[in-house]
Amino acid sequence: MNPYVILCIQLLLSGGNYIIANSATQTIPPVNLTFLRTVISGIIYLLYMFYAGLPFKYKGRDLTLLLFLSLLSVSLNQLGFLYGMKYTTATEGALLYAITPVIVLFLSRAYLKEKITFTRIVGAILAFAGVVIIVLSKGSLGENGTRPGSTHLKGDLLIFMAVIAWAIYTALGRKLVVKYGAINSTVFTALIGSAMFAPVGIWTSVGYNYLSLTSGQWMEVLYLSLGTSIAGYVLWYYALSKIEASKVAVFTNGQPVVTAILAYVFLGQGITLTFALAALVTISGVVITQLDFFKKRSVAKS
Repeated sequence: MNPYVILCIQLLLSGGNYIIANSATQTIPPVNLTFLRTVISGIIYLLYMFYAGLPFKYKGRDLTLLLFLSLLSVSLNQLGFLYGMKYTTATEGALLYAITPVIVLFLSRAYLKEKITFTRIVGAILAFAGVVIIVLSKGSLGENGTRPGSTHLKGDLLIFMAVIAWAIYTALGRKLVVKYGAINSTVFTALIGSAMFAPVGIWTSVGYNYLSLTSGQWMEVLYLSLGTSIAGYVLWYYALSKIEASKVAVFTNGQPVVTAILAYVFLGQGITLTFALAALVTISGVVITQLDFFKKRSVAKS
């Protein structure tokens, strides 16, 4: 399947992830939510590993890299993200994750030796400028039609930590994806990451009554577990196996747009003219960043 179609599906899932996470963390402690998320997704990954007979061939530097990526994916990225979403807004979280392509761009240059073209730089800057305009637009993204304030600083800093972890995970993970495959890398990264986080999750679960969760809360947990931790990761790594890391990451810029649209549909938050124009800028930045890829494909076919 076309990797850009895959990225669009992943974008829709991740856009809704911010709204669900923001809602879930208001009633479920982030550590317990992370633990539930890793347990459910880990069981699915474990069953698939045995069903598909996935081989574990990681040795030497590849094994070290796998362990490092596993730590990043759960303990730093997922936990940092959920803790941050407890204190900030869904759209602020989406904006911060839009910084991912900028970080990945330079990490890819440093570690993967990917070429940083002028087109990619312009596209990344333009797309990021669009999401900045969106968040700064009064009434387009804040809770209850208001602009997010400085009280979200704690959440923003936690999410920024998660963003750095995700950017490193994206840039360095491409080596394993290309060598071992998207599914194999995703499964073992998730399983090892869940195992690393398990002691923390078990410790914080002492005295917490999971049976008290409502059906609505369990639906939120399942969305975070199955929709993003499984489907989202697999789609993301599949795209990484087909195109360069810096190009995959730039699609993160579309998350604030998708999040705002979903917030309008499900939360009744209005979409202003400023937001619409800023969304156009963001999408234009994503398209511009991809221009050199389409040119290469056109030359290859001819």
